[in-house]
Amino acid sequence: MVGVSFDTLYEHYMALSAAKDKIGEHTREYLEAIESTKGTEREKKLATQMIASFFKYFPTLQEQALEAIFDICEDIDPLIQIGGVKVLPSLCKDNKSYTGKVSDILAQLLQLEDAAEHHIVCTSLTELLHLDAKSVIKNLFKQINERDNEVRDKCLKFLLTKVKGMDKSIITPEVEDVMITEVKNSLVDISGQEYVELIDLLKSTRISQSFTGQQELVNMAVEKAELHKEFHPTVQNAQVDKLLTCIKMVTPYFSAKVESTKFVTYLCDKVLPKFDEIGKLEKGDLLQLAILRQLAELSTYCGQLDNPSLYVVQIYQKLKDYMPPPPEDTTNLTMPILEFSLVECLLYAFHRLARQCPDFLTHDPQVLKEFRSRLTYFSRGVQDKKTKTVAPKLLSNITTLIRDLFYQPPKYQCVIKLSFKSEEIATAAKTTPEKISPSGKRHTPITFESNGSATQNKQSRGDGVPLYTPPSGKFSSTFSNRGRGRGARGRGNPRSWRK
Repeated sequence: MVGVSFDTLYEHYMALSAAKDKIGEHTREYLEAIESTKGTEREKKLATQMIASFFKYFPTLQEQALEAIFDICEDIDPLIQIGGVKVLPSLCKDNKSYTGKVSDILAQLLQLEDAAEHHIVCTSLTELLHLDAKSVIKNLFKQINERDNEVRDKCLKFLLTKVKGMDKSIITPEVEDVMITEVKNSLVDISGQEYVELIDLLKSTRISQSFTGQQELVNMAVEKAELHKEFHPTVQNAQVDKLLTCIKMVTPYFSAKVESTKFVTYLCDKVLPKFDEIGKLEKGDLLQLAILRQLAELSTYCGQLDNPSLYVVQIYQKLKDYMPPPPEDTTNLTMPILEFSLVECLLYAFHRLARQCPDFLTHDPQVLKEFRSRLTYFSRGVQDKKTKTVAPKLLSNITTLIRDLFYQPPKYQCVIKLSFKSEEIATAAKTTPEKISPSGKRHTPITFESNGSATQNKQSRGDGVPLYTPPSGKFSSTFSNRGRGRGARGRGNPRSWRK
């Protein structure tokens, strides 16, 4: 059977419209409308309208009619193609069993580059979300999980811009379950930027609202960071970037019930010994600062360590690198460069973890004496800097931490707010008032004797250093070995996007 002329097709349309209860007797007219999707431009447009209008009345022809509309969606004429895309959701309203197949086709059509066409596809997919969100989400992830698929980025963007944040009447708990399962499956083989985006998508679900779900997010980050492997800084910064990204994505979820122990032990045991190598990488100083900032934050919620001194000693050794001993010649003191931002992080992490092995500094009097000489010398630099360019909060934190360590024996009791934490995080965190003595008076600041005014020959760095932001494209190869080849889809290549 072949299509009919436009005039005959229009007569068929009028007949079907007037048939009412006897419309089922007009199978021939509807079948000719299906065949007319291969006709002229006018016939294709009218045939598309007829197929959509009377689709529910001809169940035995629905498969054939649906395939005809799919062909229309691949037409060389953009207007005809848009017409086909627009009617697809209406076919699913009449028969929801087709939602899966239609959403799969629409997901593939997201690759259309023309802005108007792409918008229509997004609108049709959104309509389908209201009909059957689970099927739509499954098919979007089907495209995301396929290799060498040029539409995967578009599908992910649709999820993040259209699905994320939709009303709970559409994204029900059952739909969220599907989304959570699909994201977990997708995390196995993705790039760095995709990891960030998918975790953001998970955060929009109820998984982030419970301690169990938060622990699950942390476990995903642990797995993706591959903490079971050795740490090897590379010229491309890839492994460093990956680690920083994985930690950053879940840092807000650490708490007394969701511990950061695995990341802390990895940073101490594997990363700190390679700290100098990291410094030699591109933007190595920012990488080093970013790592120490994360170590400091993570140490707040580190659980009980099996052998804490093994990890504390790594922080201690690094502290000694940035807290120089006083010079032997005290006649002409020249203060070296003091890395206050790095020392704040290291002192804080040491202060938090050393409470698990309080005899670390006291088991050998010589160790304690030597460490305190460094603390004293560094404190002179802190005092000198208070009227300079370093942030007062940073200097105050260092002074407070040092004060605890000068007790006999050292104490690990003070509570501070890290200077680099954003106001948003600081406000959300539970704060602790300034420590007050049993007498009700605040401790007076500890001062350190000086043999003269210290001078500096170079300007020290304050806490205004920006946190290093990993470039997603740069470390994507360490997240996935997938080749991301791009195929070309041209008009007039029927079914090039249909599988």
